[in-house]
Amino acid sequence: MRNFYTIILVMFTVLSCSDVKFNSPAMQANKNGELWRAQFYASDIDFGGFVIEGGNNLEVVQLFTTNDVRGTFELGGDSQNVAIYRDANGVVYSTANAPDPSLSIYPTDGQIVVEDIIDNVEPKTLIGTFWFNAYTADGLSYINFNEGVFYKVPLIGGLELIQN
Repeated sequence: MRNFYTIILVMFTVLSCSDVKFNSPAMQANKNGELWRAQFYASDIDFGGFVIEGGNNLEVVQLFTTNDVRGTFELGGDSQNVAIYRDANGVVYSTANAPDPSLSIYPTDGQIVVEDIIDNVEPKTLIGTFWFNAYTADGLSYINFNEGVFYKVPLIGGLELIQN
């Protein structure tokens, strides 16, 4: 009887874990409370900092830091570090944009954390986390990304910054 329970337990474990996907490399976050996953990702060193990009067929997220080292980069306010999201309709949200005072009294904010730069592989890869609140250029529309992760995103170059 004990073997029967062991077999049932193993079958339950295998079946319940069949939805788990291990992605490497990966970039994902919660966008306005819903899971958002990139289907393509790359990073670059440009203008003295990192550009980390992930997207799917319709949407793109770009994270820009002013330095190309491990560390925490604050977003919003007077910060030169920027997070940008371009939606399926081409609308751009950026932490460089201030909200319209009628919409929110809270400024844009967020954080990019570059936790590791793996340089013993070719191409080098970046690992880190991010979150941000961003607005459109007119300050009337808002987007939130939280619990964001980029994992082993290859540092291959050739990226262009999204213009706001």
